[in-house]
Amino acid sequence: MTAPPAARRQARSFFLAGTMQGARPGAHVTDQSYRAALTAAITERRPDALVHDPGVMMRDWLAGHPADVRAAHAALAARQTIHRRELGPELIELTDLFHQLTQLAADSDVCVAWLPGHEPSMGTAAEMLSAYRARTTVVTITEMRQNLAVLSCSTLILPDLDAFTAWLDNAGDASAVGDAP
Repeated sequence: MTAPPAARRQARSFFLAGTMQGARPGAHVTDQSYRAALTAAITERRPDALVHDPGVMMRDWLAGHPADVRAAHAALAARQTIHRRELGPELIELTDLFHQLTQLAADSDVCVAWLPGHEPSMGTAAEMLSAYRARTTVVTITEMRQNLAVLSCSTLILPDLDAFTAWLDNAGDASAVGDAP
């Protein structure tokens, strides 16, 4: 039996998925200012919400691995074939962090995926798929409404930040918790 909308709880945790590296080579990343905008939109409306920002988590992790990870990651560009078993411990740790982040997306109440324009992101797709398979609500903010991965792994597709804040203002997260696919 489903509780009436008024009795449903609002989401407690949000995972911010979104393009970091995208199709850029090496350690180049896209503009990450969307993370602060999403966090502000959520925390202004849900002061008790826990916002998991992998951008911050990755930055903090890299701060403890300043040279070794960057050098090992850069060296991958010169290799034609890469076997996981041949990766150094710093890259294994980096890939393990990626898997931990995709699990955190699945463990959150809402995964908010930011995919502006028409730039796909493999990392975001992995986070969305992990969350969707865990029956987490996946709210995707994008223009890519016809992209099969977006369509297949989203509970809700919104066009922009204003639509997302309206969804929060209308307690969309309260109706979404427990109603994920």
